[in-house]
Amino acid sequence: MERREEARYKVDAAAELKYGTTTIKVKAVEISKRGMRIESTSFINPGTKVEAVLFLKEPQRVSGEVKWVLAEPGAAGMSYKIGISCDSGQLVTDEEEVVEEVDE
Repeated sequence: MERREEARYKVDAAAELKYGTTTIKVKAVEISKRGMRIESTSFINPGTKVEAVLFLKEPQRVSGEVKWVLAEPGAAGMSYKIGISCDSGQLVTDEEEVVEEVDE
């Protein structure tokens, strides 16, 4: 059963994520009006409050909370897919052109 309320869009954008006193570089791979999925080499606990800057056409600042984390082992070590629900800022507007809508 589909739980998403908003369309998701594929992106390939560099981003910086800050939580507590830590700032890390991550990659944004999907965005929607209310959230994003990132890939990181750092684990972040679900429930952690974060602030992010996504480097899209214009840098976009959002804040939110980590909702889920999926660990994936790889040749270079562990990587993490992280779902973030945004509570301030908006990554996609109705007027904005985006790369490709995700059908899954």
